[in-house]
Amino acid sequence: MEFFITEAQRKQIGGSGYFEFQRGQKEMREPSGYWKADSLLLHMDIADEIALYQIIPGFQYYGITYVDREKWDIICQNANKISGKAAKVIHALRDWAEENFQEYQYFVILGI
Repeated sequence: MEFFITEAQRKQIGGSGYFEFQRGQKEMREPSGYWKADSLLLHMDIADEIALYQIIPGFQYYGITYVDREKWDIICQNANKISGKAAKVIHALRDWAEENFQEYQYFVILGI
């Protein structure tokens, strides 16, 4: 992916300045771990550049953001209004998010 990396790639690169998009929650609860193999990671520099906090309602930079289907639809709408790169980042996440929603009610974004 152009903007996101996997946990395996993060281990090779090193560092922890990433937002972790963690899949698979049936209810709103605190995640049971971090740096999961099936997570997608977005570097904080990209998140800051596209003003992720303006795209995602209730975004918690240092905490946990829960994303359900309704919030995901808002995110997609917001990304298209803000900037070209923001729309591209959210579009890059789209297949992963849609796959998540086929089985789960939520995914979470773990802050820095």
